[in-house]
Amino acid sequence: MNTLIFALAASAAGALVSPAAWAQSPCPQCGSQVAIKDIPRILGEAGTAMGLVRSQQLLIGQVNNYEILGKGTMVDLEAPTLGQPVEVTRYVANVQQQQWASRVDFEGPSVPRKIRVVKGKRAWDESWYDEKTRTGVVQKLRTAPADAAATLRGQLVWFEPHSFFTQVAFAAGKRCLTETVKPCTTAHSVTQEGGKTVMTVEINGVTYKGALDEKKRIGSVEATVSLPGGPKLLQATYTGWRTGARDTNDPKDLSAEGDQALDKFHNGVFWPERITYTIEGRTVLDITVQGGWGNPYTVYPEPELIAKAQ
Repeated sequence: MNTLIFALAASAAGALVSPAAWAQSPCPQCGSQVAIKDIPRILGEAGTAMGLVRSQQLLIGQVNNYEILGKGTMVDLEAPTLGQPVEVTRYVANVQQQQWASRVDFEGPSVPRKIRVVKGKRAWDESWYDEKTRTGVVQKLRTAPADAAATLRGQLVWFEPHSFFTQVAFAAGKRCLTETVKPCTTAHSVTQEGGKTVMTVEINGVTYKGALDEKKRIGSVEATVSLPGGPKLLQATYTGWRTGARDTNDPKDLSAEGDQALDKFHNGVFWPERITYTIEGRTVLDITVQGGWGNPYTVYPEPELIAKAQ
């Protein structure tokens, strides 16, 4: 199954790259990118501080897939009403920002494993199971529709701090955050409030507001999201940004070496050590990040392709 999905995904990715893109970009397969010379200086500095500026052309957009592994507590935002926080011993969240997609995979002592996916306007759940065959046990993947959660899951994509920032940078550079290169006009702002740099960007009719911390990395993001019980303001904070050792005065903070590194690919992307979400003062997500990966290989095949590949 994985071989078939890989082949189909690779074929589709190749078809998305135009000859013009190959001529103009040092990383044409990366899709649309924006140069920091074409956006406000503070955004270029923030992109640099987060490890997102790449190549001699100083471009944002070459890192477009983010994944974190962590543990902590969470409240199920898809439940009819908000319940009590439960422990999750494994929390994996991946965002493919060019496809406007995410996959959240979590489990805990009282929570069976759940895999929640959104891609564009579609949402589904995934689950793995063992099937006995004449040659042994084969692990297979099945899906179940989750259309009622598509709007909420799509809104939560942009609480991934790197992806939120990239949306702002692309809006400032008048580019679409997509796999193909095309211009866009997106409502956004970059202002100073109380000594902080504050950014807003409109995504699918929702206004997201974020602020930089003292080291010019994303410190907070907030937006009104569509919960089953009605719209609520969700506020997220991101603290302890680092690549390497916990001591930010340690040179390893930049080299991202050793087991203490958050940047597991050692490619210079900074990650927050702690992520919290609150609604009306109540904590609904509190995750200690154990590792982050920039541009891991991840695919988002639609349910029809998954069924066909079985």
